[in-house]
Amino acid sequence: MATVRPFRALRYAASPDLAPLLAPPYDVINAEEQAALYDRDPHNVIRLEYGATSSADTPADNRYTRAKATLDAWLSEGTLALENAPAFYPHTQRYTWSGEARGRSGFFAAVRLQPFEKGEILPHERTLKGPKEDRLKLMQACQASFSPVFGLFDSAHTDLPALLDRARADVPLATAQGHGFDDTLWRSGDSGLNVAISEALSTREILIADGHHRYETLLAMRNELCARYPDAPETAGFNYAMMLLVDVHDPGLLVLPTHRLLLLTPEMTAAFCRVAGLAFSLEQVEVAHPDQVPALLANYREMHAFLWYTEGRYTLLTSPRGYRNGLPVLDVQALQERITDPLFALDPDSEASVETNIRYTVHPADAVARVDSGEVDAAIFLNPTPVADVFTLAQAGIRLPQKSTYFYPKVPTGLTMLSLRPDVEVG
Repeated sequence: MATVRPFRALRYAASPDLAPLLAPPYDVINAEEQAALYDRDPHNVIRLEYGATSSADTPADNRYTRAKATLDAWLSEGTLALENAPAFYPHTQRYTWSGEARGRSGFFAAVRLQPFEKGEILPHERTLKGPKEDRLKLMQACQASFSPVFGLFDSAHTDLPALLDRARADVPLATAQGHGFDDTLWRSGDSGLNVAISEALSTREILIADGHHRYETLLAMRNELCARYPDAPETAGFNYAMMLLVDVHDPGLLVLPTHRLLLLTPEMTAAFCRVAGLAFSLEQVEVAHPDQVPALLANYREMHAFLWYTEGRYTLLTSPRGYRNGLPVLDVQALQERITDPLFALDPDSEASVETNIRYTVHPADAVARVDSGEVDAAIFLNPTPVADVFTLAQAGIRLPQKSTYFYPKVPTGLTMLSLRPDVEVG
């Protein structure tokens, strides 16, 4: 099963307060947030992970070459430093959701890259070509991975919870408060403890919760560097992915539904009832405020259930929960197969497609506002995707539609980084 090892992290060396230096994952940052991160601190990791572009960019001067120059400068001046010895890096992220204080714990580790067919690392969502091309250019320029993949493991029948509690017993290495969350990072350099953690995970599969594009890009980078450095050891950093690993049973693990916002032709909107009525019972319902949507849908968790919103009206769609070959059909699958794909198929000659004409949000009020403003034509609300079912389908080799899960909060970039140089080895 999975090979999980401590690693020599590339880290901010000067300050134990990392809040001004962290950034969200690149794929959730818009232009305004990118500019704000540039202004927050001259050493914010945004300059490495998701640098600004310019109309004057050239093949010799662009966001990737500038990231490389910045990385070299920060290493030279001591802003970043490579740790002397391998370690695991336990992490806790405290946050508030719906007025409730919560905390999610995990640890940063190096995980041996393997093709998905090996069954050690399990994907659960499909990926797009564009983001992988962008990430590969960055890794090729910098020979480093700045942002972790978020992975889940099942600790059942292991000592992992107790082992990880021991790894958090020391004084924290760094904290980050005031950037929306409360992060604490430790360093576990105890070789005996780290061996025990690695051995316990050697019987586990790891499910990619977030970061499929990053993982597939790291696989491509690994293949490229293996060809370039055929004599590099198995422990070379480029053979591994940096992951934040979290127990699937962690009480702070929160999965939010990703609601769909649709751009539709008038013909598609008019045909909605006909298309949806083939697979669901339809009922007009009253919703006083969008914040009531999650509670309403939660009443129908034992069924396939969705809310369709357009022109100020809500329609509840329900049907018995389905199974296929003994495996559960999840709401995100039923939604795509029975509603979105058939709707877009109504206009095959247009440029409309699921990929270009669906937006996503986790906030019902945001969805309603965007429909009411005319930015999009309709919204579809759904329940969260159960993680246990995601694991079950991933083990069977089934990938779900994009944006099937939204793990909250996102793992920040900048707590630890991984060098992909052939002379930097993991533990």
